[in-house]
Amino acid sequence: MPSNDPLRIAGLDVKPGERGFAMLPVTRTLRGDLAVPVHVINGTRPGKVFAILCNVHGDEAMPLLAALQLFRETDPAVMRGALVILPVCNPLAFSDFRRESAEQRENTDLHRCFPGNARGSVTEMIARTLTDQVLDHVDALCDMHSGGQGGRIHQRADLNEDATGEVRDASLSLCRAFGTGAVHVNFLPPSTAVGYLNSTGRPAAGVEVGGTYMGGPMTDVFQARVVRGLRNQMKALGILEGEPELDGPQFLFTRKERKEANPTRGGYVVSLANRVEDLGRRVTKGERLGVVVDPYTLQETESLNAPCDGILFFSRMSGPAEAGAKGYAIADAAGLREI
Repeated sequence: MPSNDPLRIAGLDVKPGERGFAMLPVTRTLRGDLAVPVHVINGTRPGKVFAILCNVHGDEAMPLLAALQLFRETDPAVMRGALVILPVCNPLAFSDFRRESAEQRENTDLHRCFPGNARGSVTEMIARTLTDQVLDHVDALCDMHSGGQGGRIHQRADLNEDATGEVRDASLSLCRAFGTGAVHVNFLPPSTAVGYLNSTGRPAAGVEVGGTYMGGPMTDVFQARVVRGLRNQMKALGILEGEPELDGPQFLFTRKERKEANPTRGGYVVSLANRVEDLGRRVTKGERLGVVVDPYTLQETESLNAPCDGILFFSRMSGPAEAGAKGYAIADAAGLREI
């Protein structure tokens, strides 16, 4: 039986079949009033409330494009439940195009500040507002990330390694449904949005797809993958009809099977694995993934080779990279498990 009751969230009362928008006030800063945007689409039939977070890290902007497309194309008439989209969770970091907030104290990474503190850092105030007004009112969540200004490109879903029982099973279902091909059992404590939801008995997934400085065709491909993945998650939750559309098998691996090839010297990385089709493909041990060139001597100083056989789940575009920066990550084939 359809319900005529409005959805109450983020200070809004959104009736079935309608959309809502709010700016959640956080505090007054030296720049002016700080607020976080929230968009809501309420279906015509009751069901689960699903939240999508974007720009928890301010330089990881690509998922915003997918959220925009999903918002425009989603028809509340075919939905059971509601979709809640937060396109810019950290306006401070986003406006500076930085990973974290620029402020005069600790705890500036919103990704590690949940559930927040109303009298803490400004970033903790943002987390507290998001928790009180949104996270505490949803049934499931996807925390969207991508490569940022460092030039990385990603394709994986993250499952909280501390999740157990039914919460773990439901969270794994969300990770699998997205369809990245690789599900990383990762460190997501309750100070992350995913870990917080899991700690309160609700499913959540973290997803890392695409990057920031990519060409138009590459951005289009990754944007399409994110939109399809989010729709898949909505199907898995029963918000949309149908089964998730998956191109191939999904593999699970833990932090033990995560192997990296990172530059130990600063320089210009000439990436040999910077195409769309490189993400999610199989690599072999010793395969050359990139080369570090000294920008002053113009000599090749380091070869970045795959440390094992496995699936490449993050790579990087060509460009300057400091010593110790992230280069390439492979899920070791020896520990992969099909799910």
